[in-house]
Amino acid sequence: MLYLIRTSDNIYQTLALLAFYLIAILSALILHEVAHGLVALWCGDPSAKYAGRLSLNPAKHLDGLGTLCFLLLGFGWAIPVPINPNNFKNRRAGCIAVSLAGIGVNLLLAFIASFFYVLLIGKTVWAYLFFYMMFINIVFATFNLLPIAPLDGFSLVESLAPQSAYVRFMKENRLVALIILLVVIYFTNILGYMQVWLSDLFLDFWHLFL
Repeated sequence: MLYLIRTSDNIYQTLALLAFYLIAILSALILHEVAHGLVALWCGDPSAKYAGRLSLNPAKHLDGLGTLCFLLLGFGWAIPVPINPNNFKNRRAGCIAVSLAGIGVNLLLAFIASFFYVLLIGKTVWAYLFFYMMFINIVFATFNLLPIAPLDGFSLVESLAPQSAYVRFMKENRLVALIILLVVIYFTNILGYMQVWLSDLFLDFWHLFL
């Protein structure tokens, strides 16, 4: 992912781009997890609140290895928000809502960032901040959409069909799930197609008005 940082003869501009990049990663990871916790709270589960995970403090959310992987490999994770589905007013609806919350927030952030990117491109270096926010939030959303344990996409499938053979297989074969995840990331271009499609969709939408 660091290849997105454009080097410049101006050291201050390069540092600014690096700062923008880090802000984009931190905001994507933190708001993703806070969204899970907030939706869980609205559905009746205060576990994230009691664990202090509704905070925007990076120290409450960031996993060192997960953040490093995002910087170097293009995918990563934060510390999962504690969720107790037994507290939900409606267990199935709550699980579905919580599963979609993080992905939904990332897509919303990407959509908003794409507006400012189109508005500012070619006018100021701040356009890069919004480009990074758009791109990284799309990457994080599409990554988490994969129906592979332990991602949000799998949690959604588990909520919709908890007794399915696929769910049982994924839960009982975590190593196989990890291998499948790595194969999808590195040996297929599924995520790439999704990311390009979403980026073009958002940018084309705003180009209709700006």
